[in-house]
Amino acid sequence: MELTTLATFAFLLTVKHTICDLALQRLYPADKSFYFNKAAHTHYFHHGVGSFFIGLMFSPYFAVAVGLLDYLIHWHVDHWKTLVRNHYGWTSEDDRFWILQTVDQILHFLTYFLFVLSAIYIYA
Repeated sequence: MELTTLATFAFLLTVKHTICDLALQRLYPADKSFYFNKAAHTHYFHHGVGSFFIGLMFSPYFAVAVGLLDYLIHWHVDHWKTLVRNHYGWTSEDDRFWILQTVDQILHFLTYFLFVLSAIYIYA
């Protein structure tokens, strides 16, 4: 497998993440404290579909796997983050809010890192 393919895969996951977490999430606000909130699942679905299309770089099976995993992981990371934020009443004025946001983003990018490692392991 060429390194440029892996670099492109990682870059596209980053672009997908920023589009879904910034632009699209603004259009579809949701209360992620509810486990089965329809609007929240729209957000998670955006992530899953985006990862699915990017995963097609490798194979339809890989695309389905990363799409489903991104959906499920994004759901649980965002839900957990929202529960913690709500429990402590943190707002964007609190330093701990931003630490929590940072942990949230690290977990999402760890997910993408694991997708890249999976691609290396499966297709190298």
